[in-house]
Amino acid sequence: MRRRPIIAAVVTIIIIAGAVYYFYGYRHRDISSDFNAVKEYTEDAATTSAVKSALALNKQLSSFDIHVDSANNPGKSGNDVTLTGHVPTEDDKRVAEEITRSTKGVGNVVNNLQVDPKAQAANAEQQHVPDLEIKAAVLQSILNNPSLKTQQIKVDVYNGEVKLAGSVQSSTQKADAESAARSITNVREVDSNALAVSKSGAGQP
Repeated sequence: MRRRPIIAAVVTIIIIAGAVYYFYGYRHRDISSDFNAVKEYTEDAATTSAVKSALALNKQLSSFDIHVDSANNPGKSGNDVTLTGHVPTEDDKRVAEEITRSTKGVGNVVNNLQVDPKAQAANAEQQHVPDLEIKAAVLQSILNNPSLKTQQIKVDVYNGEVKLAGSVQSSTQKADAESAARSITNVREVDSNALAVSKSGAGQP
């Protein structure tokens, strides 16, 4: 009875070996070339992702639609990265190239970004609706806090950056307002410098 599992295992091995022989022997394929192709694809994807992340983390460029393509360059250290899309100024184009060059895995940069002043206006329109949604969510978060809903807090949002203004009665309330803003999805930064603590509550914790 024990022979059946052994026979089944042997048959499976023979089938796999035959498939490998057919694919890489009969069809004259080189298994090492396929492994290299997979490795190159993985490196290209990793480099592309790293450059996109670096550009997205830059405040000056994060709102622009910059396309990133990476290709392996055999014999050279690092991948060839091509940037395409539109930015409003030459400075934006320069900064995008500098960030890309400084990203790990990049060997050469082909900067095909087109300078178009209208790009800024287009991105501003695209960002307008998300900013309004963030503002509404921050205001609702503040209203949901019993200690904040009666305070004079103004909220402005631009490109995901929240600015709090007005006044509160204590430093604790100011910290709570900052936390309420930061808890909202897609908020990139919170500036509360214009949110004053009133003199009457300045001594409170």
